[in-house]
Amino acid sequence: METMSENFGRTRGDVVAFPHDMAAKQALETYLDDLPEDPRIVSRPLAGNGLDFSGADLSGLNLAAAYLDEAILDQVRLRNANLGGASLIAAHMRGADLSGAYLRKAQGRACDARNALLIGAYLQKIEFEDADLRNADLRRADLARAWLAGTDLRGADLRACDFGGPTSSAALLEVRMADSRLDGATGHVSGPVDVGTTSPQLINGDELKRWFADHGAPEVEVHN
Repeated sequence: METMSENFGRTRGDVVAFPHDMAAKQALETYLDDLPEDPRIVSRPLAGNGLDFSGADLSGLNLAAAYLDEAILDQVRLRNANLGGASLIAAHMRGADLSGAYLRKAQGRACDARNALLIGAYLQKIEFEDADLRNADLRRADLARAWLAGTDLRGADLRACDFGGPTSSAALLEVRMADSRLDGATGHVSGPVDVGTTSPQLINGDELKRWFADHGAPEVEVHN
């Protein structure tokens, strides 16, 4: 379970805007009220599975290891929040703003994060296989050791993102990347990647490296 410092909000007073739904509001209040004063103590995570957080602004909050499977987070603001180790499996996250958020080791299998903002987000070791990230904004995101197998990144903005080092590469197995923007992206990836626009076109190795170079990311290295 992820733990972070006292730099993240831990009280009701740190909530910019509570969700409209009463069940989600009560779950959030209960979680925050039960947080120990000492941020080094591991506490019970937010129990938000299946809840509707529409209308909330949870920016800057400590939501480490939160249970948010199938939760409704469309358009919710989570800027600079701590979601390390959170479970977001099949969550609805369309247009959510997670810019600068800490999501290390978060699980987001099959989540719908179309048009989400993840600018500068910390996505190390995330497991977002089969997720929908079409047209998401991942500029300057840290994707070291990210597991994105089968994820749809068509139209996503990946400019200046970091795919990790030689021993911490991002796994892009059969990721769909047609029309994605990659200028200035760096780091190491493993494929194959699907670059087809109208039908699947899997490429790997030198061909994939050339594809990255042709899309403004010549510094991206490909592991066979």
